[in-house]
Amino acid sequence: MAQANKTVENRIRGINPRAPYDPMQYSEVLQWIGDRQEAFIGSSYYYILADDRVSSLYRLTASGGTLYSVQTVDYPSYGISVEDLEDAVRESEEEPELLHHYHINAHIEKKLRSLLDI
Repeated sequence: MAQANKTVENRIRGINPRAPYDPMQYSEVLQWIGDRQEAFIGSSYYYILADDRVSSLYRLTASGGTLYSVQTVDYPSYGISVEDLEDAVRESEEEPELLHHYHINAHIEKKLRSLLDI
């Protein structure tokens, strides 16, 4: 089990969670995801940042168009697996508008809503 946790930890760190993009892109991310109701869960927007090596789940919390934070989500604690993230990326029918940014799928949405929608 420790090896599995180490693998998840390494995959999460594959994309720098502290600075996933230039700060000037925050408004682009909010604009890209802002009209997707399925991505707004609790008080945040959720999306996947992925390349050919790793996929990570991110939470963007904003209010009134002003970005408060972008955080890497500890997705295993929400019952979401690496395979769930990879499936969502694979299911995407189109090239992402923003490079490496993908929408969550219905399966991930359901898991997040069951814990976060109050």
